[in-house]
Amino acid sequence: MSAATLTTPMERLPGQDGGRAVAARGRGLTLDERIVGVWEGLHGGHPAACPVCGGTMTSSPAAGSRPEAARCSSCHAQLS
Repeated sequence: MSAATLTTPMERLPGQDGGRAVAARGRGLTLDERIVGVWEGLHGGHPAACPVCGGTMTSSPAAGSRPEAARCSSCHAQLS
């Protein structure tokens, strides 16, 4: 089984420190890379791009210091 890839090359996602991680030229991000990028941004305290629509994902406050869930303000997709 091969990894699924997204068709948009040079997709940008928030990085761990609020910087931008860019996919290698000529290939899209895998779903795993996109989801990891969202969580890295959220764990860094930054909003992140929704992997579904590109809208803004924000984290839900958790009992601990790390977010346990996120929701897109545009399409209402949820990660947990």
